[in-house]
Order: sequence, then structure tokens, then C-alpha cells
Amino acid sequence: MKKFRPIVITVLSLAIISVLSIGALAWNDGTYTGTADGHNGPLTVEVVVVDGKISTIEVVDHSETPGLFDLGLTVRETIIAEQSLTVDTVSGATVSSRAIIAAVKNALGFADGTYTGKGQGFKSEIVVEVEVKDGKIASITIVSQDETPIISDAAYAAIPEAIIAAQSTDVDTVSGATGTSKGIIAAVNNALGL
Repeated sequence: MKKFRPIVITVLSLAIISVLSIGALAWNDGTYTGTADGHNGPLTVEVVVVDGKISTIEVVDHSETPGLFDLGLTVRETIIAEQSLTVDTVSGATVSSRAIIAAVKNALGFADGTYTGKGQGFKSEIVVEVEVKDGKIASITIVSQDETPIISDAAYAAIPEAIIAAQSTDVDTVSGATGTSKGIIAAVNNALGL
């Protein structure tokens, strides 16, 4: 009988993990509107959530190039099929599909939790930890980096603060520390799946 105990514990552990994972994917039912920058300007989507799942995604306003934009629209089906916002962009319509993904994320808000992301700075990889509370970016901590001291300090002080204030990574870089600024922004994007 003792031989079966590890199997029972493993099965119970997997069941608990499955339940927690399913719960993490649920959104509150309702209709949400979100906006993100596309190639030619703002792009707005309307997202409908039914029974905790993304049911439909409609683009209600955009200035994207016809034809290319239509190709990018296929990302909606991928988001709905996978019930995830961490999906690949559409080749040939990368900017438009990225904007759709970002607008859906803007509509639904970020899932609470702590996320780690990486981005290439001026001379090193920058690792950040992003904390989300009540669907909003609450804090950004630089976990590791090997940028040039003093030069990069201004970016470490200004960029996380600007992202939190804007609740967006569409912020200006710090003059004189552009590479580090871009690395922090890329790392936050990576952490949040943007």
C-alpha cells in the first residue's frame, strides 16, 4: 500500500495545479474597451467576456492600412482559441497584430501577480520584476543588469516611474541613457507579454 502513496500525492498535486491554472485564466464577464497604438494611429477594440472566457474581439476604430490590417485581424482568433494574450504576432502585419493584442490587454487589464521579464539594454541584458495589483502595474524592480553606472541611473529612476504613471510602456526614453531605457521598456513588455 505504501507504494501507491506517491502516485496519489502526485495525482492530487496535478489536480490542484490544474484547478489553479484554470482559475487564473478567468476574466470577469462583461464588455470591455481598450486602445493601443497601431502603425497609423490609435486602434480600439471591444472585448466580450462570457463565462470567464474571451468570447469575441471586435476592432471598432483604427487607421491601419487596408489589406495588411486584414491579415493582422487573424490574431483575434488565436487569442480566443488559446484564451491567452501571450500569442504570436502575424507575419506581414506585425505592428497591427501587436496593436490588437495590446488593445485587448488594455481592455482586460493585467492579471494580478508578479512577472519577470528580460530586455536588451545598451550593453547588457536587463531583468525586471513587475508587480500587478488590481489590474494595474504597481511596481517595477530592476533584478539584474550590467549597464554603465551613473549613465544608466537616470533611466532606472525615470522609466519605471513613467510606466507606472502611464500604465503603459509607451513612454519617452531618457536622453543620454536611451539604450538602457529601451532595455527596461523591453523587459517590462516581456514580463507582461506585450
